[in-house]
This record gives sequence, structure tokens and C-alpha cells, in this order.
Amino acid sequence: MPIILNKWDTMIIGDLSPGNAALSLLTEASIQSVIKESEEEQSKIRILLIERLLYNPKIRDKQTYIHVNQTMLIRLLDKLYAYKQIPGVCNQILYLYDIIGKHLQNTLDFIEDFFGNYFDRNEKISASYRMVSTAALKKQLKRLVQIVAKDESVDKCLITDVMAVFQNFTDDESSNISYLQLSYQKELMKELLLEKALASTQSFRETLYYFNFNEDNFIAYEYERLQQLTNNLPAKKEKITLLRFEQKNINQLSAKLNCSYTINMPSLKEQVNGWIDEEVKFLENGNLIEKTENGLAENEHKIHTSLSVAKLALLIKLLVIDKIIINRTVAPMLRIIAKFFTTLQREDISFGSMETKYHAPDKATISAVRDMLFKWINILNKL
Repeated sequence: MPIILNKWDTMIIGDLSPGNAALSLLTEASIQSVIKESEEEQSKIRILLIERLLYNPKIRDKQTYIHVNQTMLIRLLDKLYAYKQIPGVCNQILYLYDIIGKHLQNTLDFIEDFFGNYFDRNEKISASYRMVSTAALKKQLKRLVQIVAKDESVDKCLITDVMAVFQNFTDDESSNISYLQLSYQKELMKELLLEKALASTQSFRETLYYFNFNEDNFIAYEYERLQQLTNNLPAKKEKITLLRFEQKNINQLSAKLNCSYTINMPSLKEQVNGWIDEEVKFLENGNLIEKTENGLAENEHKIHTSLSVAKLALLIKLLVIDKIIINRTVAPMLRIIAKFFTTLQREDISFGSMETKYHAPDKATISAVRDMLFKWINILNKL
């Protein structure tokens, strides 16, 4: 255990535990004394961290040292949060928990700011910090809603999709989130609230590209936007020229280094580039799926499934997320699956249908696939 956190550890795990009978006997003066002691500890720990990491040659693995202290602080914050949920704790003690919790969080923020190179951003944030941070995000989201309601400069469909992402993030209390995920949401929201980002749909899109917003609905939005642009042109040559022009513009957009909405998926530019390349290839070669004289013979070269298009698309998505399928771009892979698979409902799966179901699975499909996976577990147990 890092010695610099020993006092806080003893204080929170022992002295301030709701199970400690002496806790209820604390006077106002005693509570203020504990707060002062914690405040002094906050200042002391900051100094110790700087001295030990900058001037102490004995600490060679600074990253591990920071990780240990970071994890310890999060554990103590979670402990205080758990204490606050216990029924019957008086207001004075709740106030004490709040103040000490702020001291702990301030120290954690200091470590993240001052020793950012060593800070583990994949670490899960504490429950109390999540509550405070999501509350702040909800206020900003409300402000964004008010702004766009008065201004129609940005496409409403795009705005709705993006705001839904923030809404889901702040409403979902069931899953743990990391510092990296929280930081991404906070930085993106801050940028979207700027007048520059809300000036037009184009500037809004540029902001999302800068933050590598490789979220499924936005990717589907971009595919649909490009499809609509080409649908209005009669000649293949014109369509190809437009797509290449759009590709050039997208590739020239600036992007933030090491930034991504979903880190285990290809970047936004990669996926859109893959879609454009496939579309151009398709236009250049004409209809790649040539009908054979015998429809039955063609059907024999396909993989037949009892799945719906939606279930098949979701299973493929799971394989991509788990990095079992490791294609760099999604669109070409989906086009191949649409070409060589059939379902009970459709002998020929359209690429557009497969793509839509892949990027936006509905709740009923998710529930059905979850049941299927449980069924597979039972089958595995019997093998």
C-alpha cells in the first residue's frame, strides 16, 4: 500500500466507517478537526507526489507508482460513496463524507493533470465522480438542446443522433466507464457548444471528424449522405468524380491524435474511405453480381441461414467488436456477406439493408441474439 495514502485509508476504512460506534458521538468541533486534517493531507500528498516522482531516483517505475495511488484513491472514493448510501447516516456525517470526498477527488484530478503521462485513463472512474460528471454533462446537453432548438443551421437528424449518444451516456448507470471515455464525452461536448461548431452542418461534421466520432449512427449518416449525393447524378462518371471529391475533402479534415469514440473499431475516416472505395469499384465494374442462367445453381454457391438480416448483421458486429473479424474497413466485408449469405426471408440480401442493420441494431434483435447466445452456452456445456 502506498504510504502517502495511509492516513486517508485509516481514516475512511476505520474512523469514518458507519459501523464505528464512535462516529455518532462526533461533535461539530470534532468534525471540523477531521476536515482540517483531511485538507492538510490533501496538500501534503501533492507535495510528496512531486518530490518522490521528480526528485527520488529510487522510484524507477513511475507509471506503476502512479497507477497504485490512482487505484487506491478510486477505492477510497467508492468506499465513501457506499457509506453515503447506507440508511440512517445523519446529515453532519454525510457532509463530512462530501468534503473528504472532494479532497480525494481533487488529489486524483491533480495526479491526472500533473502526471498525465503516467495516469491510467483506462481505469474505471469512481461512482461519486461519475455522478458529478454526468450531472455536469446533462446540464451542457440541456444547453445544447436549447441552442439548436432556436437555430436550424445544423441538420436536425444529425443533431438528434449525436445528442442521443450523450443522453445514453449520462443515463446509463449500469456499466462502468473509464477516464478515457468520460474525457472524450466532456471534450466533445465542450467543442460542440462553441459557436464555430454550430455554424453549419459542415462545421458540425468537421468537429465530429476531428474527434474521430466513429459511432455507428454517424457512420450510417455519412453513408446515407454520400448515397443521396450520388443518387442525384445520372452518369457513373459523375458519381465517381463526386465520391472522389468527397473522399479528398474528408481525408483533408484535421483529426485529433489518439482520439476515438470507440477505440476497438476502425477510425471514422477509415470506414468512410472503405465505403467510398467499394462504391467506386462497384460503379467502375458495373453490376458485380452476374445472374447465372440457372438461379438454383447460383443459390448453391451461397451460405443459407435461418437468421434474419438483422440477427446476422448483429452477430457480425459482435465478431468485429471482439476482433475475431479484423478487416480494417467494415463496408467491404458487409458487401461480401450480403452477396454470399441468404436468410429464410431473402435469397438476395441488399447491401443497404445489411449495412443499416449492422450500424443500428434494434432492441428486439439485441434481445433475440442474447437469448441465442445463452442457448449456445447450454449447447457448449453438453459437448
